[in-house]
Amino acid sequence: MLHEKSYTHDIAAAIDTEQEIIADEFGVSLETAQRIIDYAHDQSRRLEAGMLASVIGMLLQSKNMVVMIHSLAIAFNLNELNGVKSQSEIAKKLGVTRALISHYVIAWRDLLSSQVNDVDNTTFRKRNSTREIYSKVAQSPTIQAKHKYD
Repeated sequence: MLHEKSYTHDIAAAIDTEQEIIADEFGVSLETAQRIIDYAHDQSRRLEAGMLASVIGMLLQSKNMVVMIHSLAIAFNLNELNGVKSQSEIAKKLGVTRALISHYVIAWRDLLSSQVNDVDNTTFRKRNSTREIYSKVAQSPTIQAKHKYD
């Protein structure tokens, strides 16, 4: 006999409050659950404020605001808002090199990743983990010896 999988909607999940879900998950009272929720929201706001302060600080230090803003948009994967398909296209439009755009995108990503691990946009570049691997390989004795003779 063929059995078909069925889906039964979890009614409790539809009516439970965030407080009740946290209380169940951690085995705490509703009062403690509310304190956990308040703490998590406070930490989130602090993180967001810190990230915004870092972004503003980096922009204020910039000598080329337009390049920095386009690079920030790429770091947040917003490059397609203006129909841009590549870093080269942005660079050409701004009259700079693609390497400069890439440099700033990586700087933004490094700044933001130090605060939020989820900022790892790979639309135009390698993942953070891949950069670490390439760095280790580049420092290997074999590669160093090879570059001596290049």
